[in-house]
Amino acid sequence: MAAVTEYVQPIQYDAQLVARIDCLQSFAEVALENGYCRPELTDDNKLLILEGRHPVIETQMPPGEQYVSNDVALDSEGNQIMIITGPNMSGKSALLRQTALIVLMAQMGSYCPAKRATVGIVDKVFTRVGASDNISSGESTFMVEMNETASILNNVSNRSLVLLDEIGRGTSTYDGISIAWAITEYLHNNKKARPKVMFATHYHELIEMEEQFERIHNYHVSVKEIDGRVIFLRKLVPGGSEHSFGIHVARLAGMPPQVLNRASAILERLEAKNARPEGGGKKAKNAKNSSRQDDFAGCQLSFIQLDDPTLLEIKDKILDIDIDTLTPIEALLKLNEIKKIVAKN
Repeated sequence: MAAVTEYVQPIQYDAQLVARIDCLQSFAEVALENGYCRPELTDDNKLLILEGRHPVIETQMPPGEQYVSNDVALDSEGNQIMIITGPNMSGKSALLRQTALIVLMAQMGSYCPAKRATVGIVDKVFTRVGASDNISSGESTFMVEMNETASILNNVSNRSLVLLDEIGRGTSTYDGISIAWAITEYLHNNKKARPKVMFATHYHELIEMEEQFERIHNYHVSVKEIDGRVIFLRKLVPGGSEHSFGIHVARLAGMPPQVLNRASAILERLEAKNARPEGGGKKAKNAKNSSRQDDFAGCQLSFIQLDDPTLLEIKDKILDIDIDTLTPIEALLKLNEIKKIVAKN
């Protein structure tokens, strides 16, 4: 027995060497089979991925179908936060995941699924992706989401990579938008750290942040709509999207026709009620994004707009007032009319 114990350390050392060789050989084999590139690791705080791919999804594609690669460029100076909008099932979450995997693969010594990858050293990868509750602790899906997001905000560093997917969806629309906006604003204005952030969202109101914050930029996953059918192009292009095509996705899922027809009618009514005026504001801003392929006017409701009938009636009353010719007595009468509208409802 004593003779065996003398060789424990050499055997363990040999096992470590064999494990390392096995790991590196696996890296090499996968890289050759799938056309990976050699990443460049740098000391700066930039991330550049050209024609990046998801290493798992691309191996599960149907025969003859190519994975659609995408570029990602992030840094702490000019392009710190990417707001990514686009339809359901278009590939937003896959883009977030493949970015994290490419960074991890590069830093663990593997080649990467991309044409080129330049990775400034990342110290932490934070993700808030997916939805789940914690029944044993009595925490709802939204509470779990907020706990994890709070942990991210309290621990980010200048070299962190933060990937957020649909933050705020577990509560009411207005609360969710407000929380998502505030989180994005905090990550942009944080004086202690400027983490690189990718935020995939269906809250299209967040694309307005590009106009107010210099390091926030809009991107969307493009689609084409032909004869009522949606074709997912899965290509990330600059500019915000204002359409989620949720009803089209419900149709793909096999939802009963009467449900789809009713949903379309309700959506049409809501869009007509909340349609934005043509020209100016965000529409003018988005008009210069000529690469957009899904620029559908007035498709998404804005949380700034009113959808309560009473508020809409009051709004119409106020808009009809000619301030330049209004006398004090007429102003009081108008105010009384508005008061009656509120009291009636």
